[in-house]
Amino acid sequence: MSLAGSVHSSAVRALRIRTAAVAVTAIGTVTFTALPATAQAAAPGVTRVSVAADGAEADNGSTHATLSRNGAFTLFHSAATNLTQEPAPRPPGAVHLRDNTTGEIKRIRESLQDPAVSDDGRYVTYLGWGSHTVKVKLVDLETGQTEIVSSGPSKAGSDSATMSADGRYIAFTQQPDHPSIPSRVDVYDRVSGTYETVSEGPPVSTRDMRDPSISADGRYVAYRDAGTGEVWRHDRDQHTRVRVDDSGSSELVQLSGNGRTVAINTADGAYVRDVPTGTTTRLPGKRIDALSHNGHQVLYQSNDPVAYSELRLRHVPSGHETVVHDNARAVPGALAGQHRLVFDSPDADVVPGDTNGKADIFLWRAAR
Repeated sequence: MSLAGSVHSSAVRALRIRTAAVAVTAIGTVTFTALPATAQAAAPGVTRVSVAADGAEADNGSTHATLSRNGAFTLFHSAATNLTQEPAPRPPGAVHLRDNTTGEIKRIRESLQDPAVSDDGRYVTYLGWGSHTVKVKLVDLETGQTEIVSSGPSKAGSDSATMSADGRYIAFTQQPDHPSIPSRVDVYDRVSGTYETVSEGPPVSTRDMRDPSISADGRYVAYRDAGTGEVWRHDRDQHTRVRVDDSGSSELVQLSGNGRTVAINTADGAYVRDVPTGTTTRLPGKRIDALSHNGHQVLYQSNDPVAYSELRLRHVPSGHETVVHDNARAVPGALAGQHRLVFDSPDADVVPGDTNGKADIFLWRAAR
């Protein structure tokens, strides 16, 4: 799965799914919800989306799919060369954007990985090469203009970008240009062209702040202290922050689109927390892959950072679960609304006519 070898180490960190040990204690009002013994079956519709506009199968593998928050667009990385009419990308592999209504597909030129898209499909962020190292780039697909999203010096990198629904705000990790300088989380306002640091650490801090996740309106940004594993949520309107993890050594998966809920993984399992109330639902021994806009749905699987396994969709308030596929993977951003999600799987039996022998991207619509 890793694209290491052709990208800077910061790009590898942006792609790698992290795990960490944790000692779990309770904070606030905590509710423990047991996993149901058996998932309830459903009859959803599944469509393979890693295909060319004319339906031709991809000639290589596709992974790491995300959706715009409204479900209109799918973004994914693919090593395929035949999904568009453009010449094969260099290095091999690129981010692709698919319009889920029309089937039109575009390749994002010189893109490496880690994409995000605005709800109207106009703005896309991705990780690409800068003049000295890997950096976050922002492309306006309407005008074709591309800019680098970085608040550091020219030799400093940036990664782990996440975008507000309208494409105005981009939260990202600003890498240092010297090992003695810690990384931080900044927010770029595309309209005003200004930057804001939201990862306010201790008065004297040498710890890296990383892995941001931004709410749909750009008000809230969650991020992780890489030194302690603490997870924080910053309110850009009130200029306040609150700690949202149990006791450190945690992996932030995602902040919900409404900014209210966080999904967090630990070595012992995963949990979903409603920040205002502290109400927490735990999934012992599992790993959450993605969280919905309203925080009511999660995609999860076994607590293995790299293996394909049974992927389940869980409705957090009710505990109702549906098996999406028994050999699949998903990433943060894979859920949109309440009825759409994307995943990748190497299996040839997800949809009829899959003969390319490669991992593909599938759009799953829940039965209603």
